[in-house]
Amino acid sequence: MDRTPLRQYLVERYVPGVTDQDLRAMSRSLAQAADELTAAGQAVRYIGSTHVPSEDSCFSWFLGPSADVVRRVLDVAAVPYARILATEALLP
Repeated sequence: MDRTPLRQYLVERYVPGVTDQDLRAMSRSLAQAADELTAAGQAVRYIGSTHVPSEDSCFSWFLGPSADVVRRVLDVAAVPYARILATEALLP
């Protein structure tokens, strides 16, 4: 198993006209793809997503060693995205 430290990533997606059912299916696909990559030796974890209906946007959270690994999850899950951003948590 890869021991590279995991970083946080935010994936920005545009989802005009998406239904709740579509969002749940995408979430399941992302979780399954992350599990498959982890089983293959690339530690990556799908944390969840936040839908912003007024903006036709969805933001998905991941922990992974690199943006490339997160991109592989999105590609395996066949979930389109606009961009992948490395993030940093700021806690009180």
